[in-house]
Amino acid sequence: MKYEHNIRLIKETFQERYEEDQNIFLKNLFSKFKRFLGITIMKANLQEKNSNSALNFHFIEEKFIKSPLKKLMQTQFEMRIFKLLLHTQGLNLSGLRILEVGCGAGYGFESIMKEFHPKEYQGFDINPQMVALTKAKTRNYRGQIMVFLGDIRKVKLPSSRFDVVFAFTIFHHIIEWEKALKEVNRLLKPKGFFLVNEINNRSINRFQRYLKVYHPFQARFTWEMFQKGLKDSGFRLVQDFYFLEDLGFFLCIKI
Repeated sequence: MKYEHNIRLIKETFQERYEEDQNIFLKNLFSKFKRFLGITIMKANLQEKNSNSALNFHFIEEKFIKSPLKKLMQTQFEMRIFKLLLHTQGLNLSGLRILEVGCGAGYGFESIMKEFHPKEYQGFDINPQMVALTKAKTRNYRGQIMVFLGDIRKVKLPSSRFDVVFAFTIFHHIIEWEKALKEVNRLLKPKGFFLVNEINNRSINRFQRYLKVYHPFQARFTWEMFQKGLKDSGFRLVQDFYFLEDLGFFLCIKI
């Protein structure tokens, strides 16, 4: 009963918050995405002509991760959903030790610093260019901050180090995603919180079909598979929320 009440509260709050301007917001969002996609595919095709090789659609995804559109989505949509999940559970993450796995271009870092003012922030990415972009953003902030190159399957950090771990849509890139979930659990303190959002296999299949953006088949999971992976990795799912059934948000606690 409490679970159903919380989900209803999230939907009502989300709807109320965006009711007046959601049409404008979505129109602008899709307009920017369409423009971004058109320009990026044109550049990718040009790259293919110049290199005489197969079209590298990872180029598209990398451009998206660094784009203002990604910043808009991550700060104005994804982080807000996480905050609503936390609010319905009466949780406050301010002043804690926070780790971000897959820090990307640094938009997650900026959101975390703004919303939670952590005692310590650490973030890493497997892509050196992304690490450099996030490091550049840290210059505007004070505090205990470290950004480094790392692999989520084996992180060079001590166990039970962090109070909170954030992961913004990274596990669908990882063939050994279940191993990566176990590594996140190792890094968290007992009863630490894991906030993760992901896209499922249906969404990934559409990306491949219509946009020719490919992801590993081993990392294409249903929601049932992903929830089982969380449970098998030592997490208890506190609350989840699904947007259009393709984008899932999960608030978990380490058992």
